[in-house]
Amino acid sequence: MDLHKMQYFKDVYELNSFTKAANKNFVYQSAVTQQIASIEKELGVLLFEREHGKITHTQAGKIFYQECRDILDEYEHVLEEIKNYSSHKVQIQKKLKIGFSGVMENNFIMLINEYMRRYPEVRIDFIEGSYMSLCEKLVSQEIDIIFGVACELENIPGTVWKVLFTENQKILLSRMNELAEKDVLSMDELGSQTLIVPSKDMMPSCHKKGMQLCKKTKYRMNIDFVDSFEAVKMKVASNQGITFVMNSFKTYDYDSFKKVRFCDIHFVCTLGITYLKNNKNRLIDNFSKILD
Repeated sequence: MDLHKMQYFKDVYELNSFTKAANKNFVYQSAVTQQIASIEKELGVLLFEREHGKITHTQAGKIFYQECRDILDEYEHVLEEIKNYSSHKVQIQKKLKIGFSGVMENNFIMLINEYMRRYPEVRIDFIEGSYMSLCEKLVSQEIDIIFGVACELENIPGTVWKVLFTENQKILLSRMNELAEKDVLSMDELGSQTLIVPSKDMMPSCHKKGMQLCKKTKYRMNIDFVDSFEAVKMKVASNQGITFVMNSFKTYDYDSFKKVRFCDIHFVCTLGITYLKNNKNRLIDNFSKILD
């Protein structure tokens, strides 16, 4: 089956008309009709129901349309890449720009290493910033991918969100803290502590959800907002408060810190990547497939 037949079928399906499909391809209607009949004979199924001058696609037609569309789209992409190579007018992109929030990067090192093992010719640039600034750069296509938490990235219009992993949160506190002697803590025991969290500019969605949670919950804690993840770390290290972290965050594995699990709440965090659906950088597809 050749691509011309597929194109005729795709046009008939989308235009719901043999005549319009023929006009679009500058051929006689009889030519289109013959090609569709040839496809049906080759496949051994009926793709369109024809009755009283009207056509409707069958279930087999719907399935075949989806496959034709994907094949033709991929063919167009191949033609474009070959044209770019031969004309030297557009160089195929060999660079990815990846944004991260400043504290999540350790969780993605293995993913980055695996990608670089498969595609050593690709250059990756890393851009650090707040989630607000990273999302703006993503929409304007200044960066291709963002690593981060679900509450900030999973609902951005026009993007694809892919989960890397989900993990329980723990309480991070200084070893100078009086609660550091314990291996398990309840929320009641944290009532006298100050919670150190990133500011609204750093994590706007998580900030909003955290404030809503504080209003709904019976637990009352003082909250101190800071402008960077390093500031969170320094505040906790100097015993000016506590924060919540994922257990796998190696950036907090120092003698001055202790991670303690909750005994009365299930507090989880999901991390992954997001990218624009309409971003033309084909390297994104290769990167996202590593997560599949």
